[in-house]
Amino acid sequence: MNARQGIKRINWFLAVIAVLSLIKICMVQGLVIYPIPAAACDDALMTDWALNIAGGKWTGPFNNYIFMKEVGFAIYLAVIHRLHLSYITGTSLLYIAGCMILLYGISHVVQKKWLLCVIYAVTLFHPIMTAVETGQRVYRNSFAVVLLLWLFGSLLNLYFEIREKSFGRNCIWALFAAVSLGCLWETKSDTIWILPFTVVIMAVAAGILVKNRKETRVFPKLILLCMPFLGILFFSKTIDLLNTITYGDTGIPYYGPAMGILTGIESENPIENVSLPRETLHRMYELSPTLASAKEEIEDAMNRYDKADTHPKDGNVEDGWIGWALLRGFDGAGCYKDCKTANEFYKKVYEELNEAVEQGKLRLVEQSFADSYHVADGKERKELLSAIGQCWQYVASHQYLFSNICSLMGDNIAGSQRFEILTRNNAYYGMFDTDYYCVGWVAFPQYDLNQLEVYIEDAEGNQFTQLKFKESRDVKEKYPNAEGAEKCRYIAEWNGNGKKVSDFFLAAYDKEQQVVKARITQTGLADVSEEECVGSVDGFFLQGDQQAIRREAKKASDRCNLVYNIYHFFGNILAWAGIAAYLVFTVLAVLEWKNRQYDSVNLWLIITGIGLSLLILFAGVAVTHLEKCPAISYMYLSAAYPLFNLAGMLSLTGCAASVTGLWNRRRKSVLGQRGIVNHQKVNRS
Repeated sequence: MNARQGIKRINWFLAVIAVLSLIKICMVQGLVIYPIPAAACDDALMTDWALNIAGGKWTGPFNNYIFMKEVGFAIYLAVIHRLHLSYITGTSLLYIAGCMILLYGISHVVQKKWLLCVIYAVTLFHPIMTAVETGQRVYRNSFAVVLLLWLFGSLLNLYFEIREKSFGRNCIWALFAAVSLGCLWETKSDTIWILPFTVVIMAVAAGILVKNRKETRVFPKLILLCMPFLGILFFSKTIDLLNTITYGDTGIPYYGPAMGILTGIESENPIENVSLPRETLHRMYELSPTLASAKEEIEDAMNRYDKADTHPKDGNVEDGWIGWALLRGFDGAGCYKDCKTANEFYKKVYEELNEAVEQGKLRLVEQSFADSYHVADGKERKELLSAIGQCWQYVASHQYLFSNICSLMGDNIAGSQRFEILTRNNAYYGMFDTDYYCVGWVAFPQYDLNQLEVYIEDAEGNQFTQLKFKESRDVKEKYPNAEGAEKCRYIAEWNGNGKKVSDFFLAAYDKEQQVVKARITQTGLADVSEEECVGSVDGFFLQGDQQAIRREAKKASDRCNLVYNIYHFFGNILAWAGIAAYLVFTVLAVLEWKNRQYDSVNLWLIITGIGLSLLILFAGVAVTHLEKCPAISYMYLSAAYPLFNLAGMLSLTGCAASVTGLWNRRRKSVLGQRGIVNHQKVNRS
């Protein structure tokens, strides 16, 4: 009878988990992606790499962004594309699996099934996985959250089962931990914050194994405890090997020294968060002929990035953007033909500026460890603590984690359809009122575009609209011999005049004589006439299709925002209740340990480990926020959210269990004393 009841309880529990998971999958259906093709070193870079990886070309041709970002997310995009999974659905499935692995790890210290269901639901539906800048944006932050849950869950399961379960089962958890940590290491550069937790939990597990070495085979399992760190080594070395095969090296050796000296020169008029003021840069041109050879391109790049930082058009580029500005300038000057050329350029710049330093013409900023981490004096330490508090409050409040329809416009239109092709998810282009909308560029090498009239036509030659062209410096750089290429981008809107037209064409006329004709397709232009036409269709949209996408996106975002509002309302309550519960739980746990009762040890260690890991993450984000660029946002803090809530729920659970246990022990003690007194009375009588 007991066995049957146990099976019923398990079936009930698994049914709830399955239903919640199905609801999660249904909730995100129809949600649109948020492409940002204008982010050349972020979203667009990952998309370019992913398309190249999917095509078997590793990360593509050598350029200035090679080696500048971790490639893990691009590999993930390429894999789900080849598996014909949509980005949002595929990521949701992986997240669900991560929640289950984590839940199984937590089940070793939380036995009540209804509590596990609550923990699973709160983790599963967290809005960080559907928010605009994480879940909808085609970038690495949501994937990093997935990997983090896999890692935490696998580490906990390996810790709890390393002694009692089979070696084969331990291998599974060790492999999951190695793969998730290795992927995370090659996905986000700030992964180091998770290493202390990993080291400690594996070290404690190793200590337990060694202490009980007579009961189990120790050495093979000690090897398994090293596998998470071997995962980092395996993934990093594999990527190094692929880079060496493709580009001839694993990096540019003199890039770091050159950039270090460029941004480490003392300025006569220092500016906060600006390591390379324009005034200092101009002095460097005079002392480094190699740097001066790229002056025009560097200045152009600096002007562009100056518009994007937190103080636009002040003449300087702040630290969060300066590296990308210099890279763009060096690339424009032709320094990135290959690894060797780039390294020689950086070597000469470094040597010339270093010689100027040795001669006393330039002076390096003396920066200590304390300066680097914003703890040099009392004022800085106070600012750092304040920024850490801001991070805590930002995560606790769950603000801004809403979903949206993400209507694309402007620079984000060109190239967005590549994101759609790669992710197999729709984007929404809702900026036009006509039946058709087309954006792209076109040039005719044999003709001067300024002398032509170009129209959108159907197959019968009916003209719908004449194209008006605007500046296109990027096209001119690519096709320097094409007449009119410096002004060949267009945006065209037109109605179908009540007819559904299947094919449209770009037709060019010279003195009313048609000279070139090309068919507009979803992927580009197809020549129809004998004359050559070069161009790109960055986006071709039908109003009816876009409205259907919008309707589904509105339903999906409304569903997600209903959940978000719940988290936003209860976030601070859970955070403060969790802290209060943790303090009480800590006091009670210490009292239990003094009485040699160790039931709460593992749960307390898990909560404390999560809290300390989050503190390291918050401190890193706070330093970046104070020293380089604004960083207190849910993009940079994305990995903290599920763990933050988990720590709060576990604290409440542990506190409740300890209080209940203390009450029961005292009650038994009182009842026992009453029994002794009654027994004595009976004996006397």
